[in-house]
Amino acid sequence: MLVFIRKFLFFISIISISYCSYSSGITFTETVKNVTQGGEVSTLIEARPGDVIEYNIDVLNSSESVISNIHISTSVPQFTALATIITCDDHHLPSALRCQVITSDGINQLGYQGTIAWQLFGKLDVGSRARVSYQVIIK
Repeated sequence: MLVFIRKFLFFISIISISYCSYSSGITFTETVKNVTQGGEVSTLIEARPGDVIEYNIDVLNSSESVISNIHISTSVPQFTALATIITCDDHHLPSALRCQVITSDGINQLGYQGTIAWQLFGKLDVGSRARVSYQVIIK
């Protein structure tokens, strides 16, 4: 959501994720950080046009069993566009997982607007965490 207060633009967004969990103990956490202003990681930030924002989606397996076939889906927020190409950042994924990025039109490039999905292949062990992220620029 974009909000104008005293001629300043504030970007407030908590991304939404829909997921099906067949086991309790699977936790999805969504955070955002203003990369341009160097702010803290939070669920609510302030930003201006031209600022680069990083969204992080964490999956924590606190269940009693290994999980697999993890599919995470979100959309590039309104009034923004991708600031970087989305990659499967291996230092945020356990070695047992590999990742594929999927966009609604099949194109993963700067300026993209639309749905983003990460298909995680392999297994997420009990107590393990996986993170996917993407950066957008506010128009």
